[in-house]
Amino acid sequence: MNERQKYINDLSIYLRQLTDEERNDALEFYDEYIADAGLETRTAIEERLGTPRQLSHKILADYSIKANNESIKEGHPALPHSSWRVFWWVLVAIITSPITFGLGIAVLALLLVAGGVAFGLIAGIIVLIFGVAAVAIISLYVGIGLIATNLFSGLFYFGLGLTLIGLFLVCLPLIYWLIRVIVQGIANFAKFIYAKVQARRKGGL
Repeated sequence: MNERQKYINDLSIYLRQLTDEERNDALEFYDEYIADAGLETRTAIEERLGTPRQLSHKILADYSIKANNESIKEGHPALPHSSWRVFWWVLVAIITSPITFGLGIAVLALLLVAGGVAFGLIAGIIVLIFGVAAVAIISLYVGIGLIATNLFSGLFYFGLGLTLIGLFLVCLPLIYWLIRVIVQGIANFAKFIYAKVQARRKGGL
């Protein structure tokens, strides 16, 4: 087994998250790339492509971006797990990419800040919506308790509780859509940063 085959075999181990078809396509592409570039030693291959683990992070980032782009073709934001997957694999790919140290730190800081802002917004929305639900339950409980002793106050709190529950149920789809938009936004930012990093890296080759 030559050095190219060993490298491709090692790369295959790190691509188990892909489907068989995706993994085979990626392995075939880089096998041909290495052969066409005339990279015969492990050192030469890793100087061009990075270690198998580093290259696998790039491939997984590329496939996560592809899947995310396909899921938003209809104009709707992708599902949150698809967008977070993009953010995660882009983050990992940039951290482990053989790019200049200074650029890596700057890009990493940008992504972490953007991710922190998105996470904070989502956490705030979730706390707010469940806060409304908690107030609704408390109002219902108080209303039921007061009906026997103070009818009008009891009806007021009971009605307030029902109103808040209705508001909670009506807002749930909107909240879910808003979360998808926020997460898609961070995914789009990650894709933009990733494209810039890849262009910088290709320019240095």
